[in-house]
Amino acid sequence: MAGGGNVSDEKTTETLIKMVIEEEPQDIIEVKNEQKKSVVKKVFALVRKIGDKLKDDKEIQDEIKGIAQNFQQGGVEDANQMLYEMFKEIFQDGITWEKIVISLYVGGKVAGRIGIMKAVCQSVKLVLNWIVDFFSNNVLGWIREQGGWICCCVQSEEDSSTEEDSSTEEAL
Repeated sequence: MAGGGNVSDEKTTETLIKMVIEEEPQDIIEVKNEQKKSVVKKVFALVRKIGDKLKDDKEIQDEIKGIAQNFQQGGVEDANQMLYEMFKEIFQDGITWEKIVISLYVGGKVAGRIGIMKAVCQSVKLVLNWIVDFFSNNVLGWIREQGGWICCCVQSEEDSSTEEDSSTEEAL
């Protein structure tokens, strides 16, 4: 099963966040297994799809900007706490694949913005570690219970199929 095992799930999470930071990833170097690479590409496509919707969400964009500015001004621990609180807010009513994808987008955008502002790779690595730690402590158990990252792709395909069915029924 793709995404099975502690190290694999954490590496998949880290790879996805790095892809969000890069925005236009050329290759998925960290993923050697073709099945896992396919899963990562599919999940990244979901992050992009949801990210396209979130680009116009002023509240989320303002929070991302605020966390990055706080970090830039030396409030590293405050920025960490702000990001943690934002994640807790996203998951306050429970964990879903959509919320996981939203948090990947948010985390990646925060890290990317900090990297642009500070132009320091170490800062991005620090934020990446915060995100992976949050996922490890709060989300990866749920992902494993669902069957791993591959189930995010399956669920998304089922949701898309259901949406197409309903729009077809509405059109009739």
